[in-house]
Amino acid sequence: MSPCWASFAAGAAAAAAAGGALYWTRVHAPMLDISRIAQDLAAGRHEARVARRAPGFLGRLGATMNLLAERFQHDIAELKRLEQTRREFVANASHELRTPLASIVAYAETLCAGGVPPEEAKDFIREIEANAERMAKLVDDLLDLSALESGRMPPDYEPLFLGPIAAKAAAGLKALAARKRIVLRVGPFHDLPSVRADRGQIKQVLVNLLDNAIKYTPENGLVRLEARFENGLVSVWVEDNGIGIPSGDLPRVFERFYRVDKARSRDMGGTGLGLSIVKHIIEAHGGAVAADSEPGRGSRFSFTLPTLS
Repeated sequence: MSPCWASFAAGAAAAAAAGGALYWTRVHAPMLDISRIAQDLAAGRHEARVARRAPGFLGRLGATMNLLAERFQHDIAELKRLEQTRREFVANASHELRTPLASIVAYAETLCAGGVPPEEAKDFIREIEANAERMAKLVDDLLDLSALESGRMPPDYEPLFLGPIAAKAAAGLKALAARKRIVLRVGPFHDLPSVRADRGQIKQVLVNLLDNAIKYTPENGLVRLEARFENGLVSVWVEDNGIGIPSGDLPRVFERFYRVDKARSRDMGGTGLGLSIVKHIIEAHGGAVAADSEPGRGSRFSFTLPTLS
């Protein structure tokens, strides 16, 4: 071979080698990487990501693949969380229903067996009635919460002044407060603008918050219901000087069935769903809820509502 042809062949071979290396770097290797990630994701390895950066279309394809993988991993994690929440909800609901039901069965069996003096039989019957009422309240709360979470109970909006609703909510709990010699104060609401809200649902929110405050405030305590207009929102709060809530429990108080003191809450007749219902109602109205507390000094539960525009 002449020197000219040898030089040409060497140049061609070098060019081919360079071209092959360029093809491997820019096309083949990125495609292999993307293919591997697709197989990993299909196999359930959701943490897999495209590591090799490529120019042009393949680079954009790799970035898109990573974005889809991140979203897919997030969705899978959310599904797992929801499934765990569902299992906990079923377990908690079953436990809460089983406790009063066991009491009803025990008292009823004792009565049926005979030998209970008439004066004691009346106490047994009262216990059966109390546990039946507790079960009925729990079922009602479960149905309300289910309807709120599924969107089957949307707010029936109307222009509302909160003053009359606050007064009615407090009036229904005056007897409970009086039994513990608790002072129940309702602040002035006459300077507040009207809100767009569901009358029945907002009353339920106020009743739940006031009922909790009275239950967890010792005798001769103070419970206040007040409100003000600020930053375009109506802020409402229920404040007490009761037992308070530890800081570690505060972030969870609006969860379903969460109780700071489970035994004490059941003794007081709570279902563990009241604050969760409050949260769902207020958020459906476009507002927000909050809780602040200091053990031994009391608690403050608040919510906001948009004004009527």
